[in-house]
Amino acid sequence: MVTRRILLLLALIAALAACSSDGDDRTIEAIGMRFVRDEVHVPASQPVTLRIVNRDGYAHAFDIDEFDIHRPLAAWETVEITFTPEQAGSYTFYCGSPGHMTAGMNGVLVVEP
Repeated sequence: MVTRRILLLLALIAALAACSSDGDDRTIEAIGMRFVRDEVHVPASQPVTLRIVNRDGYAHAFDIDEFDIHRPLAAWETVEITFTPEQAGSYTFYCGSPGHMTAGMNGVLVVEP
């Protein structure tokens, strides 16, 4: 019964976080064991700033191997990561905290020509 209540609470928190998002298509929120936005489109050959928001009371990370981005996220932390993707393509972003990617905490950065 307690587990069911916790799962319902997490689902409610995730829904509220999605509703409270600032609407910026470059904001990625970490909540539970997932990223609320799991696909982000950006242009190639232009500086890009991603805003990563950890809505949890425990640590996460934000990683994109191809761009050498490996940023730990403390509980409740918000960071901005700026980089310039030169090549068009699809790149996986994920949480590098042990077990988080396996639990489904990943997404795709689509760099458009």
